[in-house]
Amino acid sequence: MFECKKCGKCCTLFHLFPKDNELRITLDSGDGTCKYFDRASRLCSIYESRPIICNHAGYYDEYLKDRMTREQFGVFLNLFCERIRSDDV
Repeated sequence: MFECKKCGKCCTLFHLFPKDNELRITLDSGDGTCKYFDRASRLCSIYESRPIICNHAGYYDEYLKDRMTREQFGVFLNLFCERIRSDDV
């Protein structure tokens, strides 16, 4: 099971997307950070209506449920989260 640590690191990775990527165009505030990321609280300012890419449960249900188990997706998310929190990506 994935449990978000609420560090906000995943909200600061838009610099890794190609400049013509729709997510980057839509969400990047200009410095690689999501425009909805509240830097003071380190939380999403539109959490209840956040994009599907930011909603791990919704993303799983919409795109991955026929490809892997929820548990497998949780393992992936935990590994990804651990990696981005420990590395300077």
